[in-house]
Amino acid sequence: MVGMLTNYYGKMPLNKKKIFLIVGGVLLTAVVVGLIIRKRRKSKKNNKMLKEGIIVNGEYQVPQGTPNMADALHSFERRKSDGYGGRMSTKIKEALVDLYNKGINPDITDLKINVDSKNYKVTWEATIKPSTDGKAYTGIMTFGSAGGGADKRAIGQEETMKKLVGGKDYKLVLDFKNPTGIYIRQFFYKYTKDEYPAIK
Repeated sequence: MVGMLTNYYGKMPLNKKKIFLIVGGVLLTAVVVGLIIRKRRKSKKNNKMLKEGIIVNGEYQVPQGTPNMADALHSFERRKSDGYGGRMSTKIKEALVDLYNKGINPDITDLKINVDSKNYKVTWEATIKPSTDGKAYTGIMTFGSAGGGADKRAIGQEETMKKLVGGKDYKLVLDFKNPTGIYIRQFFYKYTKDEYPAIK
């Protein structure tokens, strides 16, 4: 009979209620310990990720026959004429906002770009880390030009683009000059936005 069962000390009789309480306590302890271990592993993983940075990358290749292929080659986001582009800014912004939504002020600390003019292919990689100046950089914009006179045209777009985007605290991330093939001058700026105030 249950009333005749004794605990492992052999001293106190156990009834159903006591058995359920003991079993429940053991299970609860196991669950709590499991959650603590899981939380520590996740925290360790997040700390390593934030220390090394979150990598966002992508690529695009301009299809043969695309109008004005040289212009399409430096359409890192999208161009007005036909909407073609690599959507690079969109992908980086999504990663920045995702980090912000986790309670961390984001920043773009590095941006690498490779342009293969022969095959009209672009590959890029951005590194995102916690901001060190207390600001939340949740936006990135790009503008530029290709071919002869690209430098002058690209530089001339800066003020207009900043006003059009409407961000704040603009800081240059990369002043890109394609070293080989089709000459491209492209600027990449990070910025803050009122809708994403810095997390204190």
